Amino acid sequence: MKRLVLLAGLAATLLGVAACNSSTPGQATAGTSTTTQNQPPPTSSSGGGNSLPVSNPCSLLSSGDLSQLGVTTTPTKNQIGTAHACELDNAEGHIIVGIRTNVGLDGYQPNGGTVKDLTVGSHQAKQEVDATGSCIIALGVSSSSRVDITVTGDGTNDPCPTTMSVAQLVEPKLP
Repeated sequence: MKRLVLLAGLAATLLGVAACNSSTPGQATAGTSTTTQNQPPPTSSSGGGNSLPVSNPCSLLSSGDLSQLGVTTTPTKNQIGTAHACELDNAEGHIIVGIRTNVGLDGYQPNGGTVKDLTVGSHQAKQEVDATGSCIIALGVSSSSRVDITVTGDGTNDPCPTTMSVAQLVEPKLP
């Protein structure tokens, strides 16, 4: 049940950002999610023209990164809407690292929260605590691609420090 609530929160986060199995951006429809274990990282992506590991988003976090974050579950690869996502959990909450190759940072749409611009490493980014209480940092990669880090906490702690920690681990690996 908790996983369904967390996925529902993510779905709300993605609303307005990209369509879920729809050709109209921002219009969510019922979709499916597939889960697989980690696979070897690819060397290229589609759509964004970058070297983002779209077929293995979990490769953006090394085993050392996972240890540093205190990950308590095996990372799993999912397709969530148009995002190639890696999902994992730690004591602070549910973490999703989503690679988008169909929309850049300029296409980030707020989900009921205040969005602030920031820089993470050498990448422009946007941060929002959305209407569900999740903290999102969207890292711009190109005009048509970005990486979104979303942390949904248990409601007792601020999820943004964990979101920033993940963003700082992922950012150096981005083109």
